[in-house]
Amino acid sequence: MRSTAALAALVVPLLLTAAACSKESDRAADRTTASASPSSDATAPTTPTTGSPGTASFPGYGPRDYSYHLEVLCYCPQVGTVEVVVRDGEVTEATSLDGPTAGRAAPDFARLTIDEIIAMANDPQVAKAKVDWPEGQDHPSSVMLDRIAQAVDDEVTYTIKDVVVSPAG
Repeated sequence: MRSTAALAALVVPLLLTAAACSKESDRAADRTTASASPSSDATAPTTPTTGSPGTASFPGYGPRDYSYHLEVLCYCPQVGTVEVVVRDGEVTEATSLDGPTAGRAAPDFARLTIDEIIAMANDPQVAKAKVDWPEGQDHPSSVMLDRIAQAVDDEVTYTIKDVVVSPAG
């Protein structure tokens, strides 16, 4: 009985901490996709999909020059919303817009192209991927990855907002 109480005393604060870390910042809230359909177990790449590797294959993102706002939610340093600039398919800039590191260069784990995020969802080594991809949109709104089945602290969610494709030039 004593060990159960001790275990609960250790687990409950961890769960509360995890719940507190998973809230999106107000700046990252995307008002334009609020009507996006909820997640389902579909297989078409233009609808939200949940599944294990091999159940869905998501297409790449076409544009090579664009910027977007990325929020990474995980057991990692919280950097708030990051503005990512991509030129010729490579990240050239990634700057934290808010949160504890506002105005500073984002860490490597937040320096991702949309194609790199999609590739992680397609990775057969990932235990589970949940992709919210609104119909008619050319990129996902969010990608949740559970990298190791039944492991703790390996989940990560990438929220993609405010994508602006640069004019060809």
